[in-house]
Amino acid sequence: MMTLLGLSAAYVTILFAGFGITLLMFAKAGRLNLVECSCLSWLLGIGAVSLLVWLCGTFCSGLLLQAVVAIACLALGISGWTIKRKLGSKFTLPLPRNLIEWLLTSLLLVEITVFFYVSFKHTLGWDGLLNWEIKARYAFLNGGVIPGSYYSNPGRAFSHPEYPLAIPFTELWLYLWMAEPHQFWVKTIFPLFYAAGALLLALFVTRLSTKRWPGLIVATLLAFVPFLSASPGGITVGYVDFPMSVFYLAALGYLLCWYREDTVSNISMFAGCLALLPWIKSEGLILWVLLVFFGLCLSLPKHRTRQVTLALLPGLFIVVGWRLYLRLMHTFPHSDFAHPSFSLLHQNFGRLADIGRVFSEDVSTPVYWSIFWLLAAVAIGYALAARKLEKVILAMAVLLPIVLYPLAYVFSTWPSYTAHMTSSLPRLLLHVVPAGWLAIGLALTQPKGQVR
Repeated sequence: MMTLLGLSAAYVTILFAGFGITLLMFAKAGRLNLVECSCLSWLLGIGAVSLLVWLCGTFCSGLLLQAVVAIACLALGISGWTIKRKLGSKFTLPLPRNLIEWLLTSLLLVEITVFFYVSFKHTLGWDGLLNWEIKARYAFLNGGVIPGSYYSNPGRAFSHPEYPLAIPFTELWLYLWMAEPHQFWVKTIFPLFYAAGALLLALFVTRLSTKRWPGLIVATLLAFVPFLSASPGGITVGYVDFPMSVFYLAALGYLLCWYREDTVSNISMFAGCLALLPWIKSEGLILWVLLVFFGLCLSLPKHRTRQVTLALLPGLFIVVGWRLYLRLMHTFPHSDFAHPSFSLLHQNFGRLADIGRVFSEDVSTPVYWSIFWLLAAVAIGYALAARKLEKVILAMAVLLPIVLYPLAYVFSTWPSYTAHMTSSLPRLLLHVVPAGWLAIGLALTQPKGQVR
């Protein structure tokens, strides 16, 4: 009973902090979509709590650390609610309007429930344990702070000490409130990411197409990508690749909404979700750079470059701060990839043929992806044929990561770089799956006259 009470308190503080930040960002919106606010409360709450635990852990630990972070969460929530009341913003709940929408919404809710059930039936996977949960456990056993020796110990290099701490410190926050490192209950984190991702996907397709049914369709189809739901690296085993895909979807979605409607809430949410990408996983820095580039491309025709420049600053502070922290901790360098250089590129240029072969075999494996990549390719073709800047940016947001990720294996230090690809590339491709469904959903509503 005490464990469940502690778990509930941990979730309440996370959601309260995220809810406060969401209300502050949506302060001038007037009408607040309750479903959207709930999803963003989870995403931004994860970021706020993990960053607070990391930063406050530099000067306190134990119960004091827990109390300081909890008070900060309450302060964020109260501040957001106060601003909301002062400006007179109202909550709205978008309900289904016809039988088809009710059926699709019901199916989506059933899928979310099933993911919770299946997560309870699975244990944490290899990376879920030895790259992520291990950091939460070390910190819990050390008063909420990862020991400095962990970063510089060569014997712990297998667990990637250089990986950022968003998910480990979210797990740690649950551990602190439960007063025990209970792996069973931290698995509840990941179905919540699925719920937030699916609902945001439906929202973005609806908002960008002005039609609700395609958004609900792609949100329900998201669960039918086998690698996401039933493979090592998916939602049920505690890996962070799908959570990062949700942040990528959110940042991309708000960027496209901002291009269409220049509001403070859109660019603020873009900045918030963008900043947390490199805090989820190291590869998030690649996605961060791409989204900054896309933002600049969209800002130039409408003379909004200053807004995008300001939006990239929070993420830049996190990236620089984390790199500086790793340097101060004398972190043992990772050895999966060598530092890129032109000489190494020239030396390993012959790998490209094998990389292309393994990549094509991976994306055409039905047991991983079913027909998702075929649908995504058609949607990308539609987006490019429309010859509209926002559609081209959406296509590039799906295409460029799946081009850059395989090319990174040119610098792999594994004895067999193809084995390296086989073990990790599918999880990297998962980062763009929700964005791919966004492109598919918008293609469903694209008028034929826009396509040659």
